[in-house]
Amino acid sequence: MNMPKLGNNLKWALILPLVVVLVSGCTLPGGGTGVSGKGIVIKSFEPSLKDVESDENLLLHLEVQNQGDVKGRAAAKLIGISPTEWGVFQTDQLLDDLVPADPERGTEGAVATADWRLTSPNLKKGESVTYEPMVRVYYSYETRAKKPVWFVTSDELRRIVQNGQSLQSETTQVTGGPLSVNIKTGEFIRTKEENYMQSYFPIQIDITNTGGGLIAGENYPIGIEVELPDGVMFKSECPPRSQTEWTGSFYDMSLPAGLTRPISPKTILMWNGKDAKITCELKVITPPSVKDKRDISVTLKYIYYTDAETQVHVTGTEEWGY
Repeated sequence: MNMPKLGNNLKWALILPLVVVLVSGCTLPGGGTGVSGKGIVIKSFEPSLKDVESDENLLLHLEVQNQGDVKGRAAAKLIGISPTEWGVFQTDQLLDDLVPADPERGTEGAVATADWRLTSPNLKKGESVTYEPMVRVYYSYETRAKKPVWFVTSDELRRIVQNGQSLQSETTQVTGGPLSVNIKTGEFIRTKEENYMQSYFPIQIDITNTGGGLIAGENYPIGIEVELPDGVMFKSECPPRSQTEWTGSFYDMSLPAGLTRPISPKTILMWNGKDAKITCELKVITPPSVKDKRDISVTLKYIYYTDAETQVHVTGTEEWGY
């Protein structure tokens, strides 16, 4: 990308460079280069003028919406162009908390907008350059998953089978967001009548990045908490110690101010940015009287980011004869 460093026009330096409006429960017309997905989504990012001359004022407009199922705190960072060349005094802006949609009240997820005030660079007459401003939207978010699991005694399971019936496992229930979770346990957990404390069983937690962006932080850290129902406990550490990481991985110098690092009992790394798998072993300490359904829950906490870009074409008008 050709970005000549010619001239420093800072006439907007003392003017508030960023205007933020937070709107809840409505949809604004979008455009530009929106990014789709669940979570806090970039709906549009576009300039007020796509073709300008040297030393001309314009705005870059950003619009985001919470299209997930939990509240998130967002911030935006303008990248891809030189702040000095374009007279940008402040590139970062906190967009504050964005609540999700409320189906019961008929409201959509909160919308936030931000406008950067720019002045196009000074280019020599006859020159023209197409610049590609980008915006990176960071947001702290949670994904919550719940897996209903049948716990059944051996005698009850035998009766079910003899009657030609079966126990069907329910699918994992997951809140909408940029990460998906699948908790695998099998169709049921059979407990022993005697020595039921020896009823061990594994669970597998599959985490997949489906949001079109990345986890912020070194090696993509995710805070995780696994909650067990009454009558079940961990046989060993969950996640295993080999898969956990110190919480310092959340530290990222590029994060805009105002975003708080997640606090969770343990941290895992999604090393390739795409997926992670965790296997834990559990044991039953209180068996069912016959059969009952119990929930295994997983909560993920993380900072996520997505990018969008646009273009501004600048035509030079400056007479440089000295």
